[in-house]
Amino acid sequence: MNKRGSIIFAFLIILVFAALGAAIVLRSVNEAAAAKRTSDSTGALWVAEAGVQKVYWEYSYNNCGGMVPSTACGSGNKSLAGTLTGYGDYDVTLNNASSPLIQSIGSVPSRSSSRKVQRNVQVTVSRPAIFGNGIFAQGQVTLSKNALVDSYNSSNGNYGGSNILHNGNVGSDGTTAGIIIIDNNATIEGNVSTGPGGTVTQGNGDTITGTISSTNNITTPSVVVPSALTGLSSSGTLSVGNNGSKTLSDGDYKYTSASLSNGSTLNISGNVRIYLTGANDLTTGNNVTLNVNSGATLTVYTDGTLNLSNNITINNISKIPANMQIYSTYTGANGVTLTNNGTTYAGVYAPGTDVEVSNNNGFYGAVVGKTVKLDNNGEVHYDEALTTMANPFAQAIISSWQEF
Repeated sequence: MNKRGSIIFAFLIILVFAALGAAIVLRSVNEAAAAKRTSDSTGALWVAEAGVQKVYWEYSYNNCGGMVPSTACGSGNKSLAGTLTGYGDYDVTLNNASSPLIQSIGSVPSRSSSRKVQRNVQVTVSRPAIFGNGIFAQGQVTLSKNALVDSYNSSNGNYGGSNILHNGNVGSDGTTAGIIIIDNNATIEGNVSTGPGGTVTQGNGDTITGTISSTNNITTPSVVVPSALTGLSSSGTLSVGNNGSKTLSDGDYKYTSASLSNGSTLNISGNVRIYLTGANDLTTGNNVTLNVNSGATLTVYTDGTLNLSNNITINNISKIPANMQIYSTYTGANGVTLTNNGTTYAGVYAPGTDVEVSNNNGFYGAVVGKTVKLDNNGEVHYDEALTTMANPFAQAIISSWQEF
């Protein structure tokens, strides 16, 4: 081979090795990039999972108080955004339907990066119903002196006529003899149930149209006040004087107590939550009216006693019990009393204290208490529409998981 040919051959060898080197380098770069994408994709999945777990906690234990908007979980869809420092961002929505859906997007290295990698995860969650009976207690239930429990469905209009139904179930989780007492012409248009070993004592002139069973195992978890309410500064006493009127608009409020004097009116406009922190949280005079206006909701959290009596009228505009909820943390005796010719459309959940409905009080909705007493012509008309309302204080269960 002459000198020129040797040079050409050497040049070709150099080109071949250069091409091989470039291929090796390119392959290394591509493998590194693929490994980085795989790592980022895995990281984005875990960041999305972190968002799911954060919202799951909010839904299970904080009644969505840390989400936007920070009203209760049952007040529409929510969102939450966060960052795992050094890992990435999550953006989560809670679609608050009858089977709530949590959708989380994990972004690595961040949601604003032009080279972000994202993974999307969704889970469905569920909770037991908070009001599965017209009356339910952890312990004693007493119905006497012409007490009545029946049902209707507010989705089909007001109580009356063809909307008087026979699913006014009464239950207790108690397991002792006579844990439910029905006497003196009391009527239950529905079923009666106790915990295992519990019995029903029937007396003079009582009527039960449904079945009697003893298989209950229903938990009634304690009320947890959302952090968005506990963190507020107190505004003192919510007071409305004789024949006066006051309106609370959309938002959260914290008071030591509420005093509604004779002939006064408290109007609720928008989605309102009130937290009452005193020992005697709510007292009312004669002929008091608490209006939950059309399209509005009122949720009351109370640490003390509530005495609603003397011709008080509650939520008589919409007449939809789901729009008025009372949650009591009180653990002393006689925490919730509704007496003396009042009319109330609400759900009352007071698992740590006694609830009494008596003296011609007409109650539309559902009642949960440590004990429940219904007598002296007191009536509970269970709203069957409440069966779809989940217990915000019960732990949620993740029923499905998938990427989307």
